[in-house]
Amino acid sequence: MARGRTLTVKSLSTGREVQHAGRMVLGVAAGLVALGLVMVYSTSSAMGNLAGDAHSGVLVRQLRWVVLGILVAWGAARVPLELLRKVALPLLGLAIVLLALTLVLGPAVKGSRRWLYVAGVSIQASELLKLGVLLYLADRLAERENAQALGAKCPLLPMLAPIGIAVMLVLVEPDLGTSLFIVAEAVILLGLAGVRPTRVIPFAVTVIPVIVFFAYTRFPHVRSRLAMYTGGPGSGSQVHEALVAIGSGGVFGKGLGQGAQKLGYFSEAHNDFIFAVIGEELGFLGCAGVVIAFMLLAWYGKTIAWRARVLGPHALYLAAGATFILVFQALINIAVVTATAPTKGVSLPFISTGGSNLLMACACVGIILNVARRAAAAAPDEPWEP
Repeated sequence: MARGRTLTVKSLSTGREVQHAGRMVLGVAAGLVALGLVMVYSTSSAMGNLAGDAHSGVLVRQLRWVVLGILVAWGAARVPLELLRKVALPLLGLAIVLLALTLVLGPAVKGSRRWLYVAGVSIQASELLKLGVLLYLADRLAERENAQALGAKCPLLPMLAPIGIAVMLVLVEPDLGTSLFIVAEAVILLGLAGVRPTRVIPFAVTVIPVIVFFAYTRFPHVRSRLAMYTGGPGSGSQVHEALVAIGSGGVFGKGLGQGAQKLGYFSEAHNDFIFAVIGEELGFLGCAGVVIAFMLLAWYGKTIAWRARVLGPHALYLAAGATFILVFQALINIAVVTATAPTKGVSLPFISTGGSNLLMACACVGIILNVARRAAAAAPDEPWEP
């Protein structure tokens, strides 16, 4: 075991390669944020015209969130990893408390309570939960690996209990998509930690159907969306208009600001369905560019996580988990917009409007850069050759 671990560390690439991966992650994220601002300007102008205003305040608010997101990313990239371990459990606890308060005090919007308003600012606690679960599991799974190396037994149930409580609170909002997202995030991290599939798969196979059954039987909008997806009568107008927008854009698009479907045909043009606006105005090439950007983010995030093994399991779980959150959320959003998956109300990271999601995405980028910087410093100056 010790020899295998030594060979693994020796086979790491140079610090320069890790630094390059970190720069690529930062560049891709900055490019997506810039594209998001451009598309928000395009959609918000249309919203302002429909409302009879000269302009909309959506872009101004998004610019403020971008500035705050840059500060969050900078802080997450500089904070010691040991401090992230110390705040993991309090952050998860805060997310659970905010979720409970949202259910009690949050306003009902379209049949669900997902936002909590504090001093005029809306907070989506489920976004904080994604980050809290990442930090919590990265810390506990690293502790578990160290304890197992000493021969101690570490049951999974006590570790997963707080996450189970949080998932149930999200489900009651109701937010089926985010609850399944959290379960997937936990399963991925457990798999990275080497938890046997015989222990992870039964958990996922048991929990996911229970969540889906609970949501299907309790919430009419879930039944409606699933019916639309399976071809039955349902609320599929948003997805239909999104497909019309993407299809009408062709290869090169109609031109920035020239899209028609955002003019009241679907209500979330600046948020969950902004990818459809990209398809209409920037065409297939614009959509392909977004997909390639997230593929690059996945590749370089994976590279950083793989090289971070030199720092120990905690850094590996942090980088891999942060990359998963960003890429998997983008995958879900694009799948929904293209009618590949039922509607879930998941934003497109960096591009959709909204402060909570943008801050979470920027925090994930900061964590990845933090791990990359430390892994680069710990890597050998020259590549190891057998």
